[in-house]
Amino acid sequence: MFSSNSKNEPKSTKSNAMPSIIAENLNIEGNLTSEGEIQIDGKVSGDVQAKLLTIGQNAEITGDINAGTLIIRGAVNGSLRGEEITVTSTATVKGDIIHASLSIEPGAKIDGHLKHSDNPRDLPETVTFLDKSEAASGEK
Repeated sequence: MFSSNSKNEPKSTKSNAMPSIIAENLNIEGNLTSEGEIQIDGKVSGDVQAKLLTIGQNAEITGDINAGTLIIRGAVNGSLRGEEITVTSTATVKGDIIHASLSIEPGAKIDGHLKHSDNPRDLPETVTFLDKSEAASGEK
């Protein structure tokens, strides 16, 4: 009677898992990968991949980010890939953003290219933009 319910529990607990939290006073050097949620309030030097990623107002990330849902309130120095990206008014991003859905609040600072894609997380590692000589001359 109870054994059939216990077989289904691991699936439900996986979706209800607590987020992994990087506290404000924690510095991490290395890549972070999660199939769930990560909240970063500290400093990370490395790439970050997650289903849901929240970058706190005092957080600093140096590395590329790939997330299903991404909320940025702090500083990011690296490229961003996400299905749903929100850049809040307190955020600073230095890097290209590849997105399916993008929201930018007034006051947000972005220094990079923006590119829409229906599958932003599955694109090849590099995205070709115009180089400086092509942009200056107007050539394609």
